[in-house]
Amino acid sequence: MALEPRRVAFEASLRALLDSPGLAGNRKKLARALGVNEATISHYLHGRIRPSFDTLVGISDFFNVSLDYLVFGERPRPQTPDDPVGVRAQIRRAIVESSDLGGRHLDMFTRISRRLEAKISDVARDLAEESEGWGPVGFVTDAEAIGLEACITRMRIMTRLFQSDTQGDEPGAFFEVVSTNLRSGRPYQYLLYGEREAWTAAVESFRELVVRSGVPVELSRELLQFRSLNRELISSVCILDLDVPLIKRQEPILWERHQDNISAEGVWAYLSIERPDAQGGVTIEPLYLDSTLRQFHRDWVSAKPM
Repeated sequence: MALEPRRVAFEASLRALLDSPGLAGNRKKLARALGVNEATISHYLHGRIRPSFDTLVGISDFFNVSLDYLVFGERPRPQTPDDPVGVRAQIRRAIVESSDLGGRHLDMFTRISRRLEAKISDVARDLAEESEGWGPVGFVTDAEAIGLEACITRMRIMTRLFQSDTQGDEPGAFFEVVSTNLRSGRPYQYLLYGEREAWTAAVESFRELVVRSGVPVELSRELLQFRSLNRELISSVCILDLDVPLIKRQEPILWERHQDNISAEGVWAYLSIERPDAQGGVTIEPLYLDSTLRQFHRDWVSAKPM
């Protein structure tokens, strides 16, 4: 059977495209795009000239329409996808199976997590009971101090020099954990003993290092506090307000080793050894912890902000 010829509607389609409100002034733009003058476009509209195939392709590209629409005025027909009942049933079955599989995976993950948690606790307990590899009772290595400092809610420091956090204009061993805590919104209070003028440059250098590490200036000013006091100090002291659940989860070995010296409120403190040839410190026992906290509070109130 012979197909019925389609009616050419090029002139009407082109006129409709050119007269579209959103395409004002396109006759000149179209002529420029095709490399012809506007009179030629007018001839196309009135059927005086038939454009070549390449010109038709250029016009369809310009208006972003199909050749079927441009030549015959035919919009593309939307395709209606087949949707038999069987496909919908398969989709429902796949959803049910996926949900069931997800439930089984969650159950397995929960059981594995419980076993791992129990195993980690056992290993931590065994390691804490072993004397080999640890320093003397009450001694704190730099690695232990950094691990515990990563679990603080607040840090208070009494010192006569910056050695662990900064070394001159360079970051010290503890600087990374300090900047990480500041970015997490955990405050630091430095109580600096000695002549105020001797601290000015060191404090400014400290602040600059913190900002360069990615801590916003306004956050640094709020969370990183310095006060100076012209008094004697026999030893540097670090006071950590600890997030106990976080320590148990993140540093179970350190929790087992130091829990006897952590107060019921989660406060732990140690004397910091600030010598080039020695690292770490010594835990402040509970008997002296309250006195340490009282001294910090008393001196902090008396000290002047920097």
